[in-house]
Amino acid sequence: MISTSVFYSFVGNKEDRGYEVKPNRKYSNLKILPKDISEEELMGVMRNFNASLGVKCSFCHAPGADGKMDFSSDENKHKDVAREMMKMTRGINKKYFKTKNPKEFQVNCFTCHQGNKQPQAMPPVIEQKR
Repeated sequence: MISTSVFYSFVGNKEDRGYEVKPNRKYSNLKILPKDISEEELMGVMRNFNASLGVKCSFCHAPGADGKMDFSSDENKHKDVAREMMKMTRGINKKYFKTKNPKEFQVNCFTCHQGNKQPQAMPPVIEQKR
C-alpha cells in the first residue's frame, strides 16, 4: 500500500496560512511542493512517484552537463506533467472528497497509474465462460 501522507502539505502549507516560510536552501525550483520541505518529506514524495508510476528519477529529472541528475532543471517535460497531476489530484480531493489534507486523499498517483508510466485507458478484457 502506498501512503498518501508522503504528499506532505503541498496543499495548505505554511505559506498559504500566512506564515513566513524560510526556503530550504538545499532545494531550488520548487513550484508545487513547499519551499521549506524537509529532505525526508521530499524523498517520500519522490519514492511515491517511483512506486506509483514504476519509474526511476530520470523519468522526470534531466541530466546536467556533468552527466549527473540536475534535479532543479525543467528540461524534462515529465516534470511539468507531474506538477500538473499534483494540482489535479489536489483539486479532485478538495472538490469531491472535501479534504485538503494529503493524509486523507482518496485519489493519488497510484489511483490511476497503478505502477505504470501511463494509466491504462481501458480495463483488461475478461473472458466470459460459456
